[in-house]
Formats: sequence, structure tokens, C-alpha cells
Amino acid sequence: MSKASSKCPQILVADDTESVRETVLVALNKAGLPAKGFDSGLELIAEMTEEVQVCLLDLRMPGRGGFECLEIIKQRFPHTEVIMVTGVNEVREAVRALKAGAFDYLTKPFSFENLLRTVTKARQLSLTAHENAALRHTVGDAGHSADLTGFSEAMIDVRAKIGRIAPSEEVVLITGESGTGKTRAARAIHQSSRRADGPFVSVSCPSLPRELLESEMFGHEKGAFSGAHQRRLGRVELAHGGTLFLDEIGELPLELQPKLLTFLQDRTFFRIGGEKPHQADVRIIAATNRDLKQLCREGRFRADLYYRLFVVPLELPPLRQHPEDIPELAAQFLGHFAQRNAAPVRQLTPDALTALLRHAWPGNIRELENVLSRAALMAGPGGLITAADFPAGLGQPEATLVSVEGSPGSMAAAGLAGRTLFEIEREALVQTLTACRQNRAQTARMLGVSEKTVYNMMHRHQLVPVASVPEIAKVPA
Repeated sequence: MSKASSKCPQILVADDTESVRETVLVALNKAGLPAKGFDSGLELIAEMTEEVQVCLLDLRMPGRGGFECLEIIKQRFPHTEVIMVTGVNEVREAVRALKAGAFDYLTKPFSFENLLRTVTKARQLSLTAHENAALRHTVGDAGHSADLTGFSEAMIDVRAKIGRIAPSEEVVLITGESGTGKTRAARAIHQSSRRADGPFVSVSCPSLPRELLESEMFGHEKGAFSGAHQRRLGRVELAHGGTLFLDEIGELPLELQPKLLTFLQDRTFFRIGGEKPHQADVRIIAATNRDLKQLCREGRFRADLYYRLFVVPLELPPLRQHPEDIPELAAQFLGHFAQRNAAPVRQLTPDALTALLRHAWPGNIRELENVLSRAALMAGPGGLITAADFPAGLGQPEATLVSVEGSPGSMAAAGLAGRTLFEIEREALVQTLTACRQNRAQTARMLGVSEKTVYNMMHRHQLVPVASVPEIAKVPA
């Protein structure tokens, strides 16, 4: 990996050919454009933040190629522009990348002038997109990111489906256990849709009192009931031009379901106490952790409403089905905690990471976030979170370790007692590397050590070929 500029890098470059990568970095830095280089797309993805304006991706790279990285970046960081770097015989693939969302492509060899001109245009577009996003009017809980983190096949599939769903106007029904990120998925659909500049209005069906739910949904006229001293617009009208998110739709009272059905059919509604019909141009997204078909059989949910909602289904997997995403999620949550509390980012020790991988997470991603927030608050000095900082019983050796392959792990079964420090270190390194998809930079962050230390540990435990030993000298301590 190349050394970063002293300034915060706004441009990331991934190319496995060192001479090309270094030439691009020198040109950008000389032009006053802070840039950072990586020899793989996976390492670049691990360093991505909202501040990154432009990424230059080589089309052909070991591991994740340019196309895969392009998909991940455009899904997770829609305001970052991507420039593909291609060979002379890859023009057809470059055109395909443009259709997939790339800003432009450069064909090797390219001139410095062409490089700087293309990057400058991409930066200008990215800056404009960031400014427009900051001005968007949203209603509801804006504190949660719409980003759906994870490199697992399950989460890549979810993001791909969102990419196909978002451009349409069809009703979406998001299903999944509590805490799997249904609200974040709804926001991701909204932000990737043609309605992204409009409001995102959320209605939590179980959290509002039954007697106020209709008023909150459709609004009321002045004098409609005791205490209605003035006209009030409902969430439906507030969502005009944007997205209306009906969270936990399975908890919607039966008496209100016909009115929602009428609105779904023709987008018309009546305020409480009003006689004039109103219309609202909204896209409907609903979510539930209940089995709506079973509720229909029990007479607690209207079958005609169910079929109006069940147009485009999107199911979110529970965390236990993609535990390989836990290290990245943990890093994200600890970063958010540090930002909220103006505190240093805490790191997980190997035993803490093992405990997280071992836990079954019945509360899914929300439980993981809560556990890490509490641990970051209660952990002692030193900037490290150990397994002792987690709630009692979480990740005990007697429990079953959910490994990144979804099978019981040997370390949990055997425990740590009686094992040498060399064996424990190797087990922690192997599990963390596997969980981080062999990303050494991310592995170093999760273990709380330098990347050079990870290299040394890998060689000490014979986890890398001897031929790569000279490369270690290039990694700064």
C-alpha cells in the first residue's frame, strides 16, 4: 500500500501495477489533489468514507475486480464518482462500466492532462452531489445511515436487489427479524430512487396510540375532535413527492386498514373531520417482522391489503446468517460512537472479536450496536475493548461459536485454558483474517495493531508464502 498524503485523501486509487499506481499518485498530489493508493480493490473499499470524492479503479485486479468494487461503492457511497482504468482492448468493458454508474474511463497509457481533467470533472460532480444531499428535506429519524454494511454474499445480494428495486414506483414490502436493518434498507431504496430529493417520512405503527394513529397518518381538520384547535397535515401529505415508510405494518389496527387500502388503490384520502378528498404523490415502502399471511389466516390482517403490499418483496437476513460482516459492522459502530461522543475510536482485542463471532445475536444488528456502545462507554483506559467489557454470558466458551463459514468453531469448543499463547495468537489471527476477507488493513484495525505487525504475525505462523517476504520492508512501521 502506498503512503497517504499528509492531507485527508479525497481520491483513492486501486491498481495492482505499482508503477501505474505510483505515477497516478504523484501526478494527483503534485496537482494539489490529496490521494492514496492501494494494490487491491478490497483494501480500497475498506478505507472508503463519505468524504472520498473520486475513486480510480483498475478494471482487472486480483480478488475483487473493478466491476465488483464499482457496484459496492455506488451502493454504499452514491455521491462518490468512480473512474475506471482500462487497457486498450477493454473498451467494451469500459462502456459497460459507464452503464453501471462509472463517471468515465481512462485507457492506458493516458496523459497527465487527461487524467487531471477527468478527475477534476468527477470531483466537481461529487461536490455538487454532496451539497444537494445536505439540502434534502427529510422527515423522521435521520440519525441512521442508509448504508447496509457487509461484504458477505447475503448483503451483496441485498444491495443488488435494492439497486434493481429503487428506480421503480412499485410498493415494496421489507421483511426480516427485528434489528436486521429494515429502516436502513427503506432509506437506501429512497436515496437511490428518483424521489431522493423528496422527503422520507416514517410512520411507526406500533409506537403511536391507536386513537392518534389515523390522525398521524392522514391528518385532521380544525375542530374534528376535542383538542383539534387547528388543521394538521398527516404523514401522508408530508411525504408528498417522496417516500412514505410504514414500519411494522403488521401492527396496524384492523379498523385503519381499509383506509390505508383505499389510499394504496388511488392515492386519495380524507383528513379526520374533512369531507374533501385529497391526493398525495408518494411511494410506499412497508416493513414487518411478522408473518402477514398467518395474520391474514387469523383475521388480524386484511388479505386484500396484504396483496396490495406484497408487490416487490425484500427479505433481510438475520445477523447469524452473515457473521463474516461482524468485524466491519463493529468498526462502523465504534466509529459512530466515537464521533457522537467526541472520543477516541476504541479497538477490539482478539478475545472480544471472538466473543462477538461466537454470539448468536437474537437481536441482530441492533443488539450488536447496543452491546458495542455500552462496551465503548464502560471499557477502561487504553483504548481497547475486551470480552470482559461485554454483558455477562455473551460469548462464553460453553456457547457455540458461529464462525464465518457458519459452522461451530474449534476455539470455542476447546476454550482457551491449556493452550499456548502462540496457538491463541494464531487462532485469533486466522479468525480475524477470515472475517475480514484477508484484508490486512482491516485485520490490523480489528486487532488493534499496526499493519506491519499483522504481516509479521502472518509470517510467524506461516500464513503467507515466503516469496512475499521482501514486501514487508515496504510497509511503514
